[in-house]
Amino acid sequence: MRVGRSLSALILFAALVTGCTSGGHQASTSGPLNGPDHADAGSGEECIPEKKGGSVTFGGDELHNYGSKPVVIDKVTLSKASGLRLVEAVIVSTSTSLVGYSTGFPPVPEARNQPGIDWDHRRKAAGATLSPQPDDAKVVNNLVLHLRVTGASGVRMAGVLVHYHVGGSDYVWHNVLGLAVETKKKSC
Repeated sequence: MRVGRSLSALILFAALVTGCTSGGHQASTSGPLNGPDHADAGSGEECIPEKKGGSVTFGGDELHNYGSKPVVIDKVTLSKASGLRLVEAVIVSTSTSLVGYSTGFPPVPEARNQPGIDWDHRRKAAGATLSPQPDDAKVVNNLVLHLRVTGASGVRMAGVLVHYHVGGSDYVWHNVLGLAVETKKKSC
């Protein structure tokens, strides 16, 4: 009986020491994509009118690698999404402005064809490598999402999560703005 209790205590101790997580280790939120602009992640919200079944462009975020090593994006997910589905996430190099937010996808020609926005050479976010950048980089990485509206009311998300790694370390970046989609009216 005494051996059984000692074995149980040893198993409990081992579980506590190793963290006992079913998914392995937790990704850090303080990686090289988290610069000074992202301290208040999820604190604002953009609103776009679009009907159920329509598409939305969500392209107001810059992924800036403040580190000294390349970042590899593993996946992009939506945070606390209701009535939205991520169809595609791309990286667009830009030297002027970001693609921004709009109904429909691809973005309207006025947004994607601005001087400095390299829409024609966009690349899938998952698997993309982002090189280190100086604070005053002339070209930035614009994260642009194609979202499908699947709900009829209460359509929203808290934000975007970018899961990435540098070497053997995993990180998660969270943007600042969430999204609400007005499905019943033509304006927010």
